[in-house]
Amino acid sequence: MKHADRGGRGTRWVGEAESRSGGTAPQLRKTGLGVLRDMPWGTHCCHFYQTQKDLRETLIPYFRAGLEGKEFCLWIVDQPLTEFQARRLLRRAIPHGDQYLADGSMEIVSAQRWYLDRGAFSPKRALRRWNQKLEQASARGYAGMRVAGNPAWLRRKDWKRFGAYERALTKSFARKAVIILCSYFVPTWGAADVFDVARTHGFAIVRRHGKWEILEWRTPAASSGRYETLTTREREVLLLAADGFSNPEIARRLSISARTAESHRANLMRKLGLRNQTGLVRYALGRGLVAAETGDSRDGRAPEIQTIRIASAKRV
Repeated sequence: MKHADRGGRGTRWVGEAESRSGGTAPQLRKTGLGVLRDMPWGTHCCHFYQTQKDLRETLIPYFRAGLEGKEFCLWIVDQPLTEFQARRLLRRAIPHGDQYLADGSMEIVSAQRWYLDRGAFSPKRALRRWNQKLEQASARGYAGMRVAGNPAWLRRKDWKRFGAYERALTKSFARKAVIILCSYFVPTWGAADVFDVARTHGFAIVRRHGKWEILEWRTPAASSGRYETLTTREREVLLLAADGFSNPEIARRLSISARTAESHRANLMRKLGLRNQTGLVRYALGRGLVAAETGDSRDGRAPEIQTIRIASAKRV
């Protein structure tokens, strides 16, 4: 497992990141999670979990997809999971896990060491460290950076400051080659906290009773009129993507390259303010671009994703 050219390039921005083969890195990245499928760079979402098994079954495929996609992966762990346990889990669950850890493709660090400075939470220090890690990953030739964090260390008195920090994090990395997934332990937080977290991140995922659900904060009519900004080709890609076609399948149908199809898909999602495949399908259904199927889905399996929408009320 060899690293690419390590000559410094500085922080990678969406659309400028290069792959190890020298081409343009795809703006849509495989998440390893069926509920999210592909997500664009700059995504900052959160995950609510109820058991350690839920946490493992989410983060292992998430990091595996990142490592296989030549991304630098950073896992910020907190109790009850220790750094030692996380490393052991990675070695057992991901092929070549030892190599990824040894060559620095995967880094595991405790939340206490990452977030706290002399026992106190320092938002500026944390943001500075994020940017330093991204610059290092870029200089070493990685396609981008994939992160998972856990705020189990968070004290109630730091809640508002941490919320402001999360919003700053979203803004800071919106156009950079980074994907961030924050994991929140459900029993620790109340209902109001769940709404705050979903609003801060844009959307959250949670697995309950064997099914994934998406908790999404959406301003009414936030994407109205945006459809008109799409090019003809982007509208064609939208229809096919909403119907469940992959990028290679879309490319064959439109007689374009898979990379071009992927670029169109990333652009239309950005223009429409969509964050994942579920949002894309829901958008197409809402506009009447595709018809809702009453039977099974294209792959023969009944859909198992539920979406809970939270609309922000407009004050009068």
